[in-house]
Amino acid sequence: MTHDGIGKPRIDSAVRRLKELNPRLEIVSIAENISAENADRIVTMADCIVDAAPLFQERLAMNDAAEKQGKPVIEAAMFELEASLTVIHPPKTRRFRDLVPDVPPGWQRRFPVFGAVSGTVGCMAAMEVIKLVAEFGDPLLNRMVRIDLRSMRFDTIRLM
Repeated sequence: MTHDGIGKPRIDSAVRRLKELNPRLEIVSIAENISAENADRIVTMADCIVDAAPLFQERLAMNDAAEKQGKPVIEAAMFELEASLTVIHPPKTRRFRDLVPDVPPGWQRRFPVFGAVSGTVGCMAAMEVIKLVAEFGDPLLNRMVRIDLRSMRFDTIRLM
């Protein structure tokens, strides 16, 4: 996002910026938050889902719809200077609800994160999409990368 986007819908800023980077892109933007009511319809429109939603209600709805439709989800989470990244694609992997069965008690929409953390995880998530769509490399199936940019520590843990 740029300074020009302050006070404007984020979706408009994102589409404009992507078109500046590559005017040949065909972008279908959806100016609505994902929910249990619209998740099936929205997920149907994609081959692969990247989830970096700040609300667990959105994440659960998106992952539930993707699981029903057999679509992989690149699950990216960020908070302050930390992040995690994994690929959820049952039955090849555990379900998202195995990791997060419901909205954690006391969760509030607090999303303090440095832009450099989002940028780092966004690039890594894009690489996971490329590996899945192009069918090469070793996607993060049943593994999660935990990132602490405060100490520049990257750890990979098994999710079985």
